[in-house]
Amino acid sequence: MDRKRPSSTMALKIYGSPRSRTMRTLWIAEELELVYEHIPVAWDDPWLKTPEFLQINPAGTVPTIEHDGFGLGESLAINLYLAKTFSSDGTDALYPNEPKNEAQAWRWTLWAQAHLEPWVRRDGGLPVYSGQAAVVAKEEAHDGLRHLEKALDTSAWLVGDRFSVADLNVACVMSPSRVAPLDMVPYPNTMEWLGRCYNRPAAQSIRGRFAS
Repeated sequence: MDRKRPSSTMALKIYGSPRSRTMRTLWIAEELELVYEHIPVAWDDPWLKTPEFLQINPAGTVPTIEHDGFGLGESLAINLYLAKTFSSDGTDALYPNEPKNEAQAWRWTLWAQAHLEPWVRRDGGLPVYSGQAAVVAKEEAHDGLRHLEKALDTSAWLVGDRFSVADLNVACVMSPSRVAPLDMVPYPNTMEWLGRCYNRPAAQSIRGRFAS
């Protein structure tokens, strides 16, 4: 595989443990065939609150990237940035370059973060719908899944006719460990789509290297 070297005077650095949302950034870097340095920092590492790291990301969180002197946190924003920077041209671009499709990629990304992730996340290894808010959380999760299922009823992908950063961002919110406790039988389109996303060579490669 010929990897793309970021067009900058500095290497791309990805900070964060693969056992976190950093896996999302590692996935898109693999899709883009980027050369990068991975610094595996845990989410609670005290170094994240040091002046050195806070200069890169004032929020002191991971994942964070550093590219050409530019620091950026928040996994889904990082993915949009990397896709637009390195894959916005050509027939197989991950980032839609037509304004309406670009807006849809942002819309799906924001939807996944605001309307789906809160209800499928796992805190301390437990799904959010296993605690006191189980009933409400599960209802919200299924509301989101019904919306996604309907969108995938007429198209194999979320934006246009090919895999894009929109699919990656929504799929990584719906990681296998997150959907496993949910009844996914009513969502055949979604399950087929998730299979297409996670069976991509980049997803398989990065999970094989970092998933435990």
